[in-house]
This record gives sequence, structure tokens and C-alpha cells, in this order.
Amino acid sequence: MRKILFFLIFFTSSCSTTESFLPGFIPDFVTKYFEEEDKGYSDLPNYTPGSKVDLIWEVEFSSKFKGTYSFLDIFKFNDKIFIPTYDKKIYVVSSESGSVEKSIDTKLDIFSGLVVDSELIYFGSKQDTVSAIKRSDNTILWQRIMSSEVMSISKVVNNMIYVRTNDSNISAIDVNTGKFLWINSQLSANLSIRGSSEPIISDNKVYSGFEDGRIAAYNALNGDIIWQSQLSGIKAETLIDRLNDIDGSMIVDKGVLYAISYQGSIAALDSFSGQILWSRKASSIDGLSASYDNIFYTDDDGILWCLEKYSGRPVWKQDSFKKRLIGTPIILNDFILVSDIENYIHIINADDGSISGRIYLKSQMQSIYVESDFMFVLDKDFNLNKYKINRILQIEK
Repeated sequence: MRKILFFLIFFTSSCSTTESFLPGFIPDFVTKYFEEEDKGYSDLPNYTPGSKVDLIWEVEFSSKFKGTYSFLDIFKFNDKIFIPTYDKKIYVVSSESGSVEKSIDTKLDIFSGLVVDSELIYFGSKQDTVSAIKRSDNTILWQRIMSSEVMSISKVVNNMIYVRTNDSNISAIDVNTGKFLWINSQLSANLSIRGSSEPIISDNKVYSGFEDGRIAAYNALNGDIIWQSQLSGIKAETLIDRLNDIDGSMIVDKGVLYAISYQGSIAALDSFSGQILWSRKASSIDGLSASYDNIFYTDDDGILWCLEKYSGRPVWKQDSFKKRLIGTPIILNDFILVSDIENYIHIINADDGSISGRIYLKSQMQSIYVESDFMFVLDKDFNLNKYKINRILQIEK
């Protein structure tokens, strides 16, 4: 055994010496063992600090997120943060102090995340139901059985919520009674990525994206389809290569709807007619964020893009994070916040895409909410942190 070990050390100690002594003699498995493994993603890039991050408070819960994908997001209403868990509980936390004010036993497996207003908490369950719980005494006001799994619930608008289910149905529900006001059914795709694109409401219309790259606009009062439009996808032979899901958040701003699809395109559409104003090739399973002039997204290669709203022209791109960046970019004042596969949140200058800072989390980010100068982050180990992020005006030497 010692002779074999000495043999390997001798022939691998110096590549140039070994090759000149017995060229081509060393087996591939030996040389490859000593080669540096390709991680498939880039190393952390260097940066010049342009932001200051302060941890305000941290609270840890006993629950754990299950699986790689989860649609459970925190929801903030006034000075309270509502946290859904896989333990059939909802925690209510003070956004000022981080103290846990109460927990609510839902008796159901929460699946879709939460929506909260002044009186009720709404959530979808793995039991294919939508429930409304009274905040005053934690009792169920109403509960409705849906046609399949509840993927997402819209915010409350005009005393209604709009529910997207896994079979591509959109349902309007009266929040006071739980009565179905209308249901519109769409044909489901044979193959799709499991996403949770939330219906968005603007100008008395409900907008929803679907698995085949379609976007539909509904009359918010009766569910009639006003228009449908199709985001272009790539031409391919296999079903997998033709996937063109709209899984991330869309944006409606000043009469224009912005959306992005997987293996397809990013586009701006007239929100009243569905006419495509501009479109460019793009691919992302995540959603969009927008500032006054620009929109931001992370593509499948981990490149963060900034496009001009009115033309789709690239303003800048940050490509130092090859295959690292994941999730929808979040705007916080002059910064873009985006997470990566090694549990970092990167702080990017929204003006030019330069890196201004980073935060390391104990585990991968699950959900984020921003407000004013503050950021609330829930990770998959169920740590909830509140940070304050400020720009560094002048770096002291």
C-alpha cells in the first residue's frame, strides 16, 4: 500500500516533470482528481462599499421550510408582520420591536402565502381551500373549496380577492361573505413550471399570466375576458424546450403592463388593448421590479438586467454573478437587492449596476419585504431579520 501511495505522489507532484518522464502514462482519474472542480457558478466578485447595513433585530422560529420551492411569503400590514409556517400556524410579529405578539392555529397546511387587511387574514391551503380568519379572535369567518391547489391570492381590492389555482382558473371572491362572484377557466398546459404568478388588479381589470406565455385581462366585476396576448417563445422540438411559463410578478404602470416568461421574452403591453409595445428575447422564472424609469430582472444565467421602460433598451447589466443570482430583484430606494445560491443578498446600485454591498444569511432567503429604509428578510431556517440600509455618501479612509 505504501508503494502505491508513493507511486501516485511521485507522478502527480509535478505535472511538467511527470509528463516529460512518462508522457500520457498518468490515468485520467488521477489527473482529474487533482484538478480544481468547476462549481458551475462564479466566485464572489470584489466591490467597493457604497452602502451601510445595520441589523435592527432578529427573531428565530422553530418551524422549517420543506423542500426547495415554497410560495410562503411574509406579509406586512401597518406595523405588523404576518408569517405563514408549515406547522399550520401564522405568527404575528411587531415590525418595530420584533416581538412575537401571537400565533394563530390554522388547522390547515398553508400553501399560497398570506394576504391581510384590517379585519381578515386570507390564505390558500394544500387541502385546496381558501380561508378567511378574523384577526380579532382568530376564528374562521368563511372557507371555500377550490377546483385545485391555490397558487396565489391577490391583494384585496373593492372588497374582493382574486385567486389563481393550479388548473389555470381565476376566481373572484367577496371577502365579506366568501361568495364566488365569478370563475373563469383556462385550458391548462400539458407541461409547466410550478410557479405562483399573482393576479394583479388595475383600472378595473384583473391581469394574469399563464403556462404557455399567454397574458389575459379580465373584467374585474364579471370575469369577462377583455383581451389576450401571447409572449413569443423559442422554436424547439421538445415540450421541455418549448416551456414558456409566466411564473413571476408582472407590473402595471401608467397604462403599460410589463411581463417576462421562461425561455421566451420580456415585453411591454398596452394594458387597455393587449397590444405589444416592445419585446425582446429573455428568459426568467422570476418576476420584475420597476423604478420610475426602468425595469429590472434576473435571467437564467444569473445576469441582472436594467431596461428602459419605454423602449426596452438595456441601460446596464451586472454579469459578475454567473449562475449565482436567483429570485426577483427588489428595489429599496436607490438600491437593487437580489439573493444568490450561497445565501447572500447583494446590494446593487440602481443607477449603474455597480455592487455596493452584501449581506450573508444563515440559510437561503425565503421571503423579503422592503419599506422606507428597512428590509425584512425571512430565511429557510425561519430566522426573521430587520435591516436598515443607507447609502455611504463618503467613504472614510
